[in-house]
Amino acid sequence: MEMSILLMSLCMRLVNDGIYCALAIANDYKMKKILSLFFAFIALTSTAQEISMTKATADDYIKILNNQGLYVYALDLSNMEKDKYLMAPVIQVYINGKLKEDILSDFGIAYTNSASRITIGFYSKCDSLLTFKFQFDEVCGLSFSLPKYPIRDESDGTESIMYKPTPFVIQPTWKEHEVIPVVAYSSFWYDPEDKICRNCDERVFGANYLNSNTFKHSPHIYVFGIKIWKM
Repeated sequence: MEMSILLMSLCMRLVNDGIYCALAIANDYKMKKILSLFFAFIALTSTAQEISMTKATADDYIKILNNQGLYVYALDLSNMEKDKYLMAPVIQVYINGKLKEDILSDFGIAYTNSASRITIGFYSKCDSLLTFKFQFDEVCGLSFSLPKYPIRDESDGTESIMYKPTPFVIQPTWKEHEVIPVVAYSSFWYDPEDKICRNCDERVFGANYLNSNTFKHSPHIYVFGIKIWKM
């Protein structure tokens, strides 16, 4: 009888030990799997957050230059018969929406279309002065400076100089000796309704630009463009 009880006790112990071992193995397997998934996640997230140096693009430079007040606009003349046309730079001055002056009209300056493109660029060395340049080819160009004027904030009496460039849509057809506007450089204006200085309008001016908010409200605008005629 005692022998039977001893054998039964030994069997129960073996069974219990086997279950414990099986559970231990199962738990060890789960732990290894959890750890493997954890380290895999760490590896993926560390790779995803990796930072490396890359080369700056032309757009990166343009954004920085624009923020510093430098803008350049180009016209494609490649479809025109070379050396058969004369081109004159144009700078018009609008005061309170009305054309008051054509700065270069009395100079009689003109260049042949010897290059396939021309550029018009400008920048501000200081708040009150705008420096611009017409470049007609690798050699010929025209450059000088123009004054900028402050706008008064009627809400607090302060004055500041703020301008914004807006390009024009270049029309597919044009007439000789007529102004082809390329870009407008306009002052902000005071909005009495919202009590702020603003310059809000289309990103590009169309043919009906004289009816735009800018030409209705801006107190001072420069329009840069060209005239073309056959030699």
